[in-house]
Amino acid sequence: MSRVSASWVFALLISGASLADEPKWETVVTGPVTVKNRPVTGTAIKEVWAEGEVNAPLIDVQDALMNVPRLKSFMPYMVDARIIKEQPDDQSIFIYTLIDLPVVGKRDYVTQLWQPQAVKADGTGTFEAKWVARPKFLPERSGIIRLQTNDGMWLATAKEGGKTWLVHKFAVDPGGWIPAFAANMGNEKGVTDTYKNVEREAQKRMKERIAAESAAGSK
Repeated sequence: MSRVSASWVFALLISGASLADEPKWETVVTGPVTVKNRPVTGTAIKEVWAEGEVNAPLIDVQDALMNVPRLKSFMPYMVDARIIKEQPDDQSIFIYTLIDLPVVGKRDYVTQLWQPQAVKADGTGTFEAKWVARPKFLPERSGIIRLQTNDGMWLATAKEGGKTWLVHKFAVDPGGWIPAFAANMGNEKGVTDTYKNVEREAQKRMKERIAAESAAGSK
């Protein structure tokens, strides 16, 4: 099973946590991808909501976001991402991820991931993935800050013309000292860059899928 959610690198550059008193969302980025955030009551951190169009089929967007081994090929600063346990009873998986960010340094996190909805083989349906932090699942590593909060979700539906509407919501406490410019970059650039990376990877998966289908059909 090769599944993972992929918001990590840029999520660390902005902060978040679980919902409390439902404060209002503030739009911080407009354009092809809209990014909003809101404070989490009782904390100094924020929750983030993003949505926008991805120019790739839904089935390939799902594949890009849920495949562990290839994450490092398109997610910046990610140096490790692997499934550490599969849990058949609730159909979840535990994932370990390590990133190494300029200035900020190394962070790692353990998340438990579920996929409530999956795209069908014919490309129809809805893709949904949800995850929560499980920081105590593995011992902490020396010299690396372990994230205590990293919860979020992806929700994607197909659009006409082979495109996908992708919603991303997450709440991350990056831990340690995070410079202001890094937090700003997370809001204004990091999330939109995540969408661009996912789009490029999904387009690559589409080409590979079509080539494999063509090869199978010629046999």
